[in-house]
Amino acid sequence: MNRKIGQLSLSKFAYLYADKLAGADFFVADEKQLLSLSEYPYRSDGYIVGICTRGTAQVEVNLQVYEARPDAMLLATPFHVLRIYNSSEDFLCRFIVFSKAFLTENSVNSHFLESFSYFKSTSLPVIYLDSADAKMILDIYLLIQQKLEREGHPYHVEISRSILITLLYEVQAAYEKQHSIVKGKQTRKQELNMLFQDMVFQHYKEHRSVQYYADALFVSPKHLTETIKEVTGRTAGEWIDDAVVLEAKVLLRNHDISIARVAEGIHFPDQSSFGKYFKKHAGMSPSDYRTVSAN
Repeated sequence: MNRKIGQLSLSKFAYLYADKLAGADFFVADEKQLLSLSEYPYRSDGYIVGICTRGTAQVEVNLQVYEARPDAMLLATPFHVLRIYNSSEDFLCRFIVFSKAFLTENSVNSHFLESFSYFKSTSLPVIYLDSADAKMILDIYLLIQQKLEREGHPYHVEISRSILITLLYEVQAAYEKQHSIVKGKQTRKQELNMLFQDMVFQHYKEHRSVQYYADALFVSPKHLTETIKEVTGRTAGEWIDDAVVLEAKVLLRNHDISIARVAEGIHFPDQSSFGKYFKKHAGMSPSDYRTVSAN
């Protein structure tokens, strides 16, 4: 794989993994190893519904680490930064990738995807299915694959799209079941942490001060920092810095974007201040990181 790619376009994703394509913005992959996506963070411009069928791995989504194991499901949007690492040799996944345009084509409701709570920025990106739900969802995967194989059928894409919608509703039911379990176990401090993390990944490009997030959450900066440190082992400021550096790493891996443009995209006043900030938190200069990640 060309490791310059921090933004993994649908076409590049399909080139690497697709078994059956339904046009340029919808494909299904049979059991595949995602090892070539493992070392550096990336963002896909499609929506991903993946399920682990064998083995284990660590899945990092917006700096939160989850365990991938059989029947674990990854639900990622174009707003998530992903990294998969520490994969076992037998780690396999099935997944479907599609664009918003594909799903809403010929549909009156252009905001259809927003009706699914697991595709919101505040959602859990990894859920753990019970065996019955996992079997149901894998059966739907296989059905979509079968329909896509009927390439001579005049409506094979339309049929596949309608089955994809069925899949999304089944995932919603499984997600609601898991979410109610997780939410029921949360303490007030854990809830504040979740709200803070969600805010950071919506506003880190414009706001890098703890004060901003404390004000928005109606707590003092001291209380916010102490709470986040207690729940996660890292301070609020460290989470903000990590989110900014993660975004910078994704952008730096795209060699079509100059370092000055990267600095501008994350709202630094100039390339020099961005360079100092990046080196402080990443341990190397932006140009050095770009060189290392391209090798």
